[in-house]
Amino acid sequence: MSVPDNTNLDELASAIKSMDDLVDEAIQIYELDNEKTNLTDELYNSLRTITNYLGFSMDVDPRLMNLPQDTRIILMPSLDLLIIKSNFKSEQKRLDQLSLDEILNILKLVIPNMINMARSDRILKNQKIVFVREATKRLKRLPGSSTEDMIVNDPSLHVEGV
Repeated sequence: MSVPDNTNLDELASAIKSMDDLVDEAIQIYELDNEKTNLTDELYNSLRTITNYLGFSMDVDPRLMNLPQDTRIILMPSLDLLIIKSNFKSEQKRLDQLSLDEILNILKLVIPNMINMARSDRILKNQKIVFVREATKRLKRLPGSSTEDMIVNDPSLHVEGV
């Protein structure tokens, strides 16, 4: 088959070059999508380890998922989102099932809140440990404890003869 006289060979070469460029762009987009999927999986699994350990649940603004304001969304420690609609029907989605934009918006909101909750939890646990440590230290001064010689050598106790 011959090329018609009115067809410009440069235009055909340009069309072939454009197809090659399109294939290259499509391959790069495909690779980026694969990378996004892999990174999302890594992020999800790593973050889920932390959130399961901390055990926090928190409300998420439904607007972040383009849902009506009367919808309630709870992010569970397992990184499942419990979505309770206005008719009280609920559904559950994993965080990694959302679009990348939704994941990013939710994480921007919940990470600072989780940090604050973890900090409060750490402070409370530290206060309890300090209390138990101090109580244990004071109770060790009682007779019959495993450190009786500490009582004898403790100058704050005044031992009088019987």
